Amino acid sequence: MRGTIKVFLAGREVELPWNTLVGELYRMLDVSRWSTLLLVNGRPRADDSYLSEGDVVTWLRITYHESPRERSGEDR
Repeated sequence: MRGTIKVFLAGREVELPWNTLVGELYRMLDVSRWSTLLLVNGRPRADDSYLSEGDVVTWLRITYHESPRERSGEDR
């Protein structure tokens, strides 16, 4: 049985349990899955997929900005 894997997270190498799921990283990083998109090797991955040795994990913050016209109820 394998013990750990090394992945690159936020530009640094970290050691994680061999059976770490992508979805578990939200808790580990203390970020919301509703405002953050995790990318593994540059692509989105399902929360229930396992990380592999050498994976590179980055994330994007998702923001929403309302236009002043929409907020005031004006027609377009």
